[in-house]
Order: sequence, then C-alpha cells, then structure tokens
Amino acid sequence: MPAGDLLIIGAGPAGLALSHRYADSARILEATDEVGGLCRSIEFGGGVFDLGGHSFHSPHAEVLELVGSLMKGRWSAQRRDARVFFGGQLIDYPFQNHFHDIADPAVVAECQDALPDPAAAVSADNFEDWIVARFGDGVARHFMLPYNHKLWARDLRRMSREWVGERIAGSETGKVAVATPSRKPLQSHTEVGYPAEGGFVEIFRALAARCGPIEFGQVVCEIDPKARTATTEAGGVWPWETLVSTMPLPHLLRAIQNCPTELIALADDLEYVSLKILMILIGRPLADQPQRVYVADPAVPTHKIAFNHTSSDSLRRRPRHAIMCEISHSAFKPIAPDGELTRATVDWMIGAGLIGSWDDVEETRIVDLKYGYPVYTHRRPEILERIRAYLDLVRIHTIGRFGAWEYVNSDACLHEGAELAERLSRTVRSGCASD
Repeated sequence: MPAGDLLIIGAGPAGLALSHRYADSARILEATDEVGGLCRSIEFGGGVFDLGGHSFHSPHAEVLELVGSLMKGRWSAQRRDARVFFGGQLIDYPFQNHFHDIADPAVVAECQDALPDPAAAVSADNFEDWIVARFGDGVARHFMLPYNHKLWARDLRRMSREWVGERIAGSETGKVAVATPSRKPLQSHTEVGYPAEGGFVEIFRALAARCGPIEFGQVVCEIDPKARTATTEAGGVWPWETLVSTMPLPHLLRAIQNCPTELIALADDLEYVSLKILMILIGRPLADQPQRVYVADPAVPTHKIAFNHTSSDSLRRRPRHAIMCEISHSAFKPIAPDGELTRATVDWMIGAGLIGSWDDVEETRIVDLKYGYPVYTHRRPEILERIRAYLDLVRIHTIGRFGAWEYVNSDACLHEGAELAERLSRTVRSGCASD
C-alpha cells in the first residue's frame, strides 16, 4: 500500500462510512465474514432477525441523504409503534407519558401524585437520583428504575447522567436543562425507516458496495505504531499510513506493541453491558403486534422485544415471523443458562398474549454479544481522555460505539465516520500543498 493510504479495522457503520467518504485508497480489515458490525442481520427458517432491535432515524441531513441514495426505491418508512407491558396490559411508550392508561387506579395515583423536581434532576450526580428527581418517585419506582436496572445490569448509582438527553424520552428539564443534543430520544410518533427487503444489514451491504476493498476473516492481533503495520491472526501484515480502529478499546490497546500497562488496565475499567439475543421463529404470521415492547418486570428475562416482521411490508407478508428479545447481563448481573432463558421468556410471552402457544414456536437461537452497550460510569470521561491522549501520540484514531465508547446508534456512527474522513482528507491535502 502506498504512503497516504488508510487502513480501517472493522466493517461496521463507522468503518464503512469512513471508507466510502475517504477514497478508493481506504482498505478495511473485518474479523467476520459479513459487514454491519452490531447492525448485522441473521436469517433462518424464513425469519429475519437483527442483532438488537434496529430501525433507522437520524438528525443528520447528510446521513439521511446517504441512506436515501443507498436504498432508493428499496425503503420502508412508518410511524414507530412502541408499547410498555405493565400489570398485564400494553400501554403506549413512553411509560411516563401514558401511565394514566394503566388499569390499576392506585398505580396511576402514585405516579401522578409523586411530582418530579426538574431542578434536582439537573443537580443529580448519578443516574438513579436523576430518574427519581426527573420523573417522580411513582414513575421511578413502578417503571423507570426496574427497567433500567434490567437494561444496564448494575447499580444505577454507578452511572452518570451525562447521556440521558439523547436517549430517554421526557428527559428535558426546561430552562435549567443541559444544552439540547443533536439526537432526540425516540417518541411514539417518530417516523422510522427500514429496508424494504431483507434485514437492517441491507443498508450496510449497499454501502459496502461503494467502499474500498474489504478483507474478511482478518482478526487484528498486533499493531506496530513504529513500523505502521497491523498483523492478523491469519498471518497477514498490513501497512498503513493512517490507522482507524472500531475495535473495543480494551482489545485495541492490548494489540498495540508496547502499550503502557496502566492504560490497558484503565481500558479494562470501562464498563459495558453484554446481551443475549434470543431469536424466536414463529411458524405462522402474527397479526397486530407492535414494533417494540419494553418490560420492567424483573421476573421476566427480557427488557426489550422487537417484533421484526413489523419492520416492513415484505417481512409482514412472510409465512413465518421473527421475534428478537434482548436480555442484558454483566459481572453484576449473571443470568440463567440459555435453555432456561428461552423457556422463561416464551412462557411469559404466551401468558402475556403476545404469542399463542409453544406450538407456534418453530425454532429458537441465542447469540451472545459480549459488547452490547457501553456504560457511562463516573470514571469514563477521565479514562477516555487518557487513552485518547496516548492514541494521538501513536497516530491511531478510534470511532464507533466501542471505539469511542459512546452509546450511539448506526446513524451517529455513519456521521462520525464521514466526519473523520473529511478531517483526514483535509490533512492529506494540506500535507500535499506544503510539499
């Protein structure tokens, strides 16, 4: 590879967008045999499952334009239909806006009478205290705290509140709120998009076709910043002038030759949520299901259910339908074996009326994602600042959900990759002009 070429580790949304915007001289090393990263899709038995419940929306005009050009004529858009399962009934999402629809008058009264304190929410120094102050004790106790304990699989006081403005509906606190983020939390009326055929990964397959070369099955095991080479387990040695990684930071630092051990230890202190992705193939079409169901009950393994056949008309027309259930786990929250998780989840879905019976279940599979969601702990900013200072010295850039250790969706990763491509291109042009 000639000088000036770009080597990218990872063919997820961020890596693909970087390659697409940069130039033909960009090359991607991808550990698996498929593009998409955490946006991959799995198909079996006629059902299409995503790794997590995916739908597309974005505040970034250039990202909307890119995806529109990639999927022109092959796109499905609809209003988001999300519900909360509470006390044996489905109410509209988010809970804090629709608890008045709960059949139990005592719960409604408790949620209504325990008023929030927006000023206290702004001054809260951890996620749990922020929830109680922002939504009131009733909403917090009945839904927000148990749901987030399930999702984040840890004590919520370990988490900061810096990220809530972009992820939690109703997080705005009026004049005393933090600056309005570019991304808005999903609402019940949000319009979302999805490929008209196939799974969510079709966006990234289309993008990959416009990128530079992608080398599959290349697990990077060693990076030499002095020689500017990356070595893979397959024995390949790939030179680079500029290196951009989307690998999880602990893996990246371990791969870098002579990386200070104290930085590796810091990276290991970055916290994350792991996910069991339970895929349930239903052997018949399901009618009138919402796109998403959120469940706070700690006795139910899953916190989020995606009825993936609702994502497009073509999936609705299939003779078999796909259900994806996310189940969080961590060192703080161990979970049962896969068989027990599957039985408990399906039994609950039958009892809740979301599916008919076990006779409807044609096949189940579980995928275990070690890295599902990065966690915003109080130490995270300091850790990232020190790691980034070191990576700047060795001329390595990191982007993506676990490269940047930020809770971002695919659209933000596309935006991040494209922005970095522009910065790198300006640097190359500036260097050429000074030669």
